[in-house]
Amino acid sequence: MSDIDTLEQACREETAGLSRLLALLQEEQTLLIAGRLDGLETLAQQKKGVLAELEPLGRLRAEWLQRAGVDNRPSLLLLLADHPAAAAAWLELESVLGQAQAVNRLNGGFIDDRLKNTELALTTLTTAAASTLAYGRDGSRPTVPVGGRHLGSA
Repeated sequence: MSDIDTLEQACREETAGLSRLLALLQEEQTLLIAGRLDGLETLAQQKKGVLAELEPLGRLRAEWLQRAGVDNRPSLLLLLADHPAAAAAWLELESVLGQAQAVNRLNGGFIDDRLKNTELALTTLTTAAASTLAYGRDGSRPTVPVGGRHLGSA
């Protein structure tokens, strides 16, 4: 198998893995939009497994590019100009990767919006609870116990 054939095969395998990841991200998006959190943990485990499969493929691709002395997209496309099957495999990889990144960003936005809404609801409810409490023996208003951290902080 030639060096270009190795790259082509690696790109096809990585594209297949990214396609599985994209399908999981789209399923995640459907659950997030519907407000159904019940399947997210299972999806997270499945995504973790696919990402573990993708890691060595990405490393193989990066090593190939380094050995070939390719450090930018134009030089890679020039190198692949005489190898249409490898070029097609690379372009397909780029396309699926771009789709997965876009869906992942959108899902992150949905999660961020839900987190902000939850934080706002907690603040509103905490404030409302504090305003309904009676005065203590010393004439002061009791405080509502709340955590010292914001959600999502470590």
